[in-house]
Amino acid sequence: MNLKIRKTELGIYLLLWIILTIFLLYLIYDFKTPFLYQFLSTLVVTGFTAFPAYLSSKVLVPKLLYRKLIRKFIGALLLVAFVNTVVTYFLGGAFYYVLSGKSIFSNIGVIQAISAAFFIINCIVIVISGAIQIIIDRFGMEQHLYEVENEKVTTELAFLRAQINPHFLFNVLNTIYFQIQKENNEARNSVEKLSEMLRYQLYECNTDKIDISKELAYIENFITVQQLRMEAGTDLKLKLPVDIGSFKIAPLLILPLVENAFKHISNFKDPSKNKLYITIYLEQDSRFVVNVVNTFNASDGTDLLQNSSGLGLKNLERRLALLYPGKHSITRHRNENTYETTLKIQYHD
Repeated sequence: MNLKIRKTELGIYLLLWIILTIFLLYLIYDFKTPFLYQFLSTLVVTGFTAFPAYLSSKVLVPKLLYRKLIRKFIGALLLVAFVNTVVTYFLGGAFYYVLSGKSIFSNIGVIQAISAAFFIINCIVIVISGAIQIIIDRFGMEQHLYEVENEKVTTELAFLRAQINPHFLFNVLNTIYFQIQKENNEARNSVEKLSEMLRYQLYECNTDKIDISKELAYIENFITVQQLRMEAGTDLKLKLPVDIGSFKIAPLLILPLVENAFKHISNFKDPSKNKLYITIYLEQDSRFVVNVVNTFNASDGTDLLQNSSGLGLKNLERRLALLYPGKHSITRHRNENTYETTLKIQYHD
């Protein structure tokens, strides 16, 4: 929930409690009792309504109403209203007695009338606070969907601007492939990998989510192509689970992490000291984990947090916030000459 929505919610509750205070003061006003005593007592009673209001909006609505447990929801609301009525009557009544010297426990008729009024007020506060929460949640959801859709359109436009005619690209790659001698399997294989990467980005990433096997195949092709510019002997390892299962995630979420690691990997004279380890695995509770560790040259002063080419880390964080709100984490850890990034995504509710 952003700051604007929080301020709006707070303003609505303040207005509600002001109206409630005025109404209660009018209801119990006694011309024979000093105004200040009655006003302070009314504020105490109004303050007690904050508990059922919070419980209704922040606990009962999301945990019962949104899960369609209607009977439990109604029963819980009535129970909260009853308990708060009893607490408010005794504590508020005691406070009123201390201030004014008058008891609200004088006879059964007074007790019944005031208790009934407190119960009705509690019910009204609970219903209104629940309605406020539903409206705010609905508004927040619509705003979130708008931001997701806007981000999707922006990303698609960025891809379109960056694209050369894909048919032209594939035709050129096809021509290059057949110009390479058949004996040169390594060069032909590189062109094939590049062609598969282009096809994935241009044609298969148009959906909101894609099967994890396709995303990992793209990462494998990307690493294969990147290895062409790496010195022989570089310590590069990609570790994937034997059985990743079948689930879908948003496309191109792993690429920025891997791309950034290749961009900032160290360039020690001894290639074996240049390390890049990529480990992908699953945790409990449907969490998909990507861990990337690479060495870097500490003396270069390179800012490892800067955007890589393409989507970049900042864009990645933005996409994660929109696509997986509250269901992801990304952590970074920098040692003397190694940099580690870990991304976790809960891909199922």
